[in-house]
Amino acid sequence: MKKYLIFSVILSFFLSLAGGKLLGQEKSAAEIIKDLAASYQKKADEKEEGIFGIEITGEGGGEWTICIKPGKKVTVHEGEPKEPTFILTTDLSTLRNIYKGRLTALTAAGRAKASDSAPVDIKFMAGVKPSPEIMKKIFHYGFHFFIQGSPEIVYFDEDHSRFVHGGNVVIFYYTTGLRTAWYQIKKGMVINQDETDQVNPFPTIFICIRGEGKAKLGGKTIILRKGMMVYIPAGMSHMFWNENDEPMEGIIIMFGPGA
Repeated sequence: MKKYLIFSVILSFFLSLAGGKLLGQEKSAAEIIKDLAASYQKKADEKEEGIFGIEITGEGGGEWTICIKPGKKVTVHEGEPKEPTFILTTDLSTLRNIYKGRLTALTAAGRAKASDSAPVDIKFMAGVKPSPEIMKKIFHYGFHFFIQGSPEIVYFDEDHSRFVHGGNVVIFYYTTGLRTAWYQIKKGMVINQDETDQVNPFPTIFICIRGEGKAKLGGKTIILRKGMMVYIPAGMSHMFWNENDEPMEGIIIMFGPGA
């Protein structure tokens, strides 16, 4: 009997260390969202005011509303927002990866076309349209709310990337008029192979930081090497690919009206 009593006391001690959870148990969606809200509260602007929703689909899911009010007051409420806004939707597995820094929310939302599927999606409530003002808020909270702490850090390598647009990508930062990302183009990969994806209405800068590959810019093929930057004017067709064993890596900067 004494042995069982000792075992019970030891088990209770370890359960208390784990916050009442079994050791190794993952946090719930509600716990993660509350942690993210607490982190964002420390970074919020004193005069900031905003509201958006988070929907977690599938097992362990639910709906939550994030309210930001002046005075750095960030609160989490269960249920869909009471006023028209946007809702970021994902599943619990993706939310946990974002929480652990394995994937950024913006990277998880990245896609070549609006019709493509992605781990993070955006829903607009009735009366809300994807205007520049709304998109700026989506980019803002998609970055600052989901990256914990300060300074805010984004890791870029294959393990933190997704396959988008023909290559492995990590999105750094988006706001209206600016898009920045890291691309890895491995042997056989082609960025913008689809002709409908080859032209942007805004300028693009590609900075090669590793390896060597090729680019077809406005019908002219060039070799890209580490240490090179190439400027692609608005309206110029562009495609990148790699025929070498070593991956080519580059930083993409898209800017100007429409970016």
